[in-house]
Amino acid sequence: MKKWLLFLTTITLILSLGTAATAKNAPNDLTQKQALQLALSAREHFWNTMSGGALKSNANCTSEPFEYQNLQYVFMCKDLGTKAKAVKYLTPAFTKQAIDKGLKDYHFTVKDGKLAVPVGDGDNLLNWKKAKMTLLSKKGSVQTYRFTVPTLDGSPSAKRDVTFVKENNVWKVNQFDAVI
Repeated sequence: MKKWLLFLTTITLILSLGTAATAKNAPNDLTQKQALQLALSAREHFWNTMSGGALKSNANCTSEPFEYQNLQYVFMCKDLGTKAKAVKYLTPAFTKQAIDKGLKDYHFTVKDGKLAVPVGDGDNLLNWKKAKMTLLSKKGSVQTYRFTVPTLDGSPSAKRDVTFVKENNVWKVNQFDAVI
């Protein structure tokens, strides 16, 4: 009887410690709902930046295209008109590494002290608001979700793997164009 009681006490202790550890770590995990909200925010930040940064309806966005290094560019709107302003705008959604790499990979440039973006077509037919996701991996402050994103035109859904990194205690997307 004593062995049985000792066994039950041990099991109870182990289960309670495991539950306490899970509860302690739970707030640090990125939930599916949070991941989708962050993906939607990152998508909005990406497209606003790629389209020149008209964040307000009355934004100062008068810019004629100009050619630089064989690409057509336009200056960013005044609200994102400098690299510092653009980085500040992108920081809540993307890691520093994602922002630096994204600005480089997408050929943003500074001319006459103003930030310019290559002229592009903008947006796509993916309906991110109705995306479904599954957790692919979770290791410390890094989580990767696979998003299955339906299209607006009925063509097959797109799959996107999005890695989220906890930077300065805030979850952020770790690739500039992960949610396009």
